[in-house]
Amino acid sequence: MSLKFLVDSMHGYVAKWLRIMGYDTLYLNTVDDENIVQLALNGRILVTSDDELAKIAERKGVEVVLTKGLTEEEVLRLLVERFKLVFQKDSLRCTVCNGELEPLPPEEAEKNPEAPKNVDLLWRCKVCGKLYWRGSHWRNISRQILNLTGSKP
Repeated sequence: MSLKFLVDSMHGYVAKWLRIMGYDTLYLNTVDDENIVQLALNGRILVTSDDELAKIAERKGVEVVLTKGLTEEEVLRLLVERFKLVFQKDSLRCTVCNGELEPLPPEEAEKNPEAPKNVDLLWRCKVCGKLYWRGSHWRNISRQILNLTGSKP
């Protein structure tokens, strides 16, 4: 079973990178503590810098990673090391909505005005429809994942 995360409003950067690496990650910035705990009870690891929220969640049996005083980069590195996270190439996620990505067939890509030309592989989010491809930005993403995990994506 793949790990699932629930990240509070203080860690948008972390949520984005967990999604890039293929982990199901809810990012909540407008939900009260009780609702956050209820969502986390569905098998999610809560990542928070809020002491009070962490205590409430732990009392209810939620696995919590308390990140108080850490930078976003330190939080991400902590999660990678603690949970032995690697790039999940078979579980690509949308960085915007956390939806699963699916390959976009070439014939659909040709009809889509938002699709870049001369790109072999395209993915589309099943939820919000956002398109993804490995353009020049992929070099930086690959470097970051290699830096975090020690392996190439």
